[in-house]
Amino acid sequence: MSLITFFETERGIRRLLRQPGHVEPRDAKVAARKLGESSERHQALFDGYRDDIRTAYDIAAHWWANTVAAQLQLGLGRDAAIREAFMKRAAGAAAHGNVIWIVRNYWLDCCEVNKQTGSVVYPETLLLQWLVDAEEVELVRLIACMPYWPIGMDANGAWC
Repeated sequence: MSLITFFETERGIRRLLRQPGHVEPRDAKVAARKLGESSERHQALFDGYRDDIRTAYDIAAHWWANTVAAQLQLGLGRDAAIREAFMKRAAGAAAHGNVIWIVRNYWLDCCEVNKQTGSVVYPETLLLQWLVDAEEVELVRLIACMPYWPIGMDANGAWC
């Protein structure tokens, strides 16, 4: 099922890849690290993430299509129904709890693998850039709908 959205995917990608750097400085060389250049633990983490986000996509895309359909049943045209659905849930299908849970947990898992291996992969690289590199078009479209990463930073400077 193709994801229903009216957001520009490229704009969402740029926004999400830049945002963490406003909170925690980023090294361009580390940010550009490719999957094949990362540790085996990071590669395995990405493989698990990709499987899990595919499953979440299937659930979220169906849920989102039904959300838009509910607006259509109220008599709105297709474009108006999509806009209204996004007005109610700004992240669209990415607002589904399964998607948010997976993104948050894999972000934190990436931070943990960074500590354990001493090799750094930025979470936004693992969660989005490597999906782009893998040409996972629909999964990228899903993540790019998020207006921001569903993560924060505690008083000690640790992602939470």
